[in-house]
Amino acid sequence: MTLESPRPSLDTPLKVFITGANGFIGRALASRLREVGCQVGGVDLEADPDNGVVAGSTGNPAGWSNWLAGVDVVIHTAAIVSNAAPLDRAWEVNVLGTRRVLDAAAANSVQRFIHLSSVAAYGFEFPDGVDETYPVRVNGFSYTDTKVNSEAVVLAAHAAGEIECTIIRPVDVYGPGSHPWVVLPLQAIKKGQMLLPDGGNGIFSPVYIDNFVDGTVLAMSSHMAAGQIFILGDGYGVTCADYFGRLAGMAGGKVRTLPARAAIALANVMGFAQRRLGQASELNAATMLMLNRPGTYSIDKARHVLGFDPLVTYDDGMNRVEAWARSEGLI
Repeated sequence: MTLESPRPSLDTPLKVFITGANGFIGRALASRLREVGCQVGGVDLEADPDNGVVAGSTGNPAGWSNWLAGVDVVIHTAAIVSNAAPLDRAWEVNVLGTRRVLDAAAANSVQRFIHLSSVAAYGFEFPDGVDETYPVRVNGFSYTDTKVNSEAVVLAAHAAGEIECTIIRPVDVYGPGSHPWVVLPLQAIKKGQMLLPDGGNGIFSPVYIDNFVDGTVLAMSSHMAAGQIFILGDGYGVTCADYFGRLAGMAGGKVRTLPARAAIALANVMGFAQRRLGQASELNAATMLMLNRPGTYSIDKARHVLGFDPLVTYDDGMNRVEAWARSEGLI
């Protein structure tokens, strides 16, 4: 595709239900699916009746599972996305919650289950250009480990014939409204607390939100995606110094760097203190290791099987981020 190419659509509109429907990715998916004619509903911790979102928990679908009647596709985005979450809590939501949503979908004869995992399943050490054939790896950090575990739950349900499943591993999904990759970094930059290890030479692998949504639309509509895992990204990496440096340029701030061991030690101390004071903080060893990843991820499988070709460029995406951040008063 070229930049003038149309975004992917659907041959037949579907009835779709999204968990985590009020989140950054959930809202973007719902908006696009409605544009292509789908009937879209969802569940989140707070209801949004205007957009068909009911209040409920993925840990207890009994209160909302009746909304799955007649649904063609469930897109499961609900998760605790944090490097600082306690392991037991992350497992309860990311793993047990996934199993319970699968059960509810199968009981209502939903045809397809799209599970949003993460490239975090590879851990923080992997070869550059890693693809779907490379083994996932637990590393003792809650987000990584529960994403690995959740994938096992989904693949087991598919193998048992309970429901047709597809797993998507997003890379670093950014864009207007992204909490982890736009809002939190801008807040840290303004406080003088944006810290990168090893000069910011770790690799950031962007996928602009519209590109990610397009890839998901292709996956949910492809029979060839059943039982498959796909990495969805923009197909390249940039250094963390570049990505966060651009955010710092927008905000008129600076990014600080330290050698990896010193950065990890400082992040652990600062994050612990902030969380003890009741402040949300992602500063810890896992975050520093994530920001020091050695390479990027291949999207060749998504290109060849799904026909995925990202349309929004990095420069265009960052320009849109800056315009949104200014409109929101973040910079």
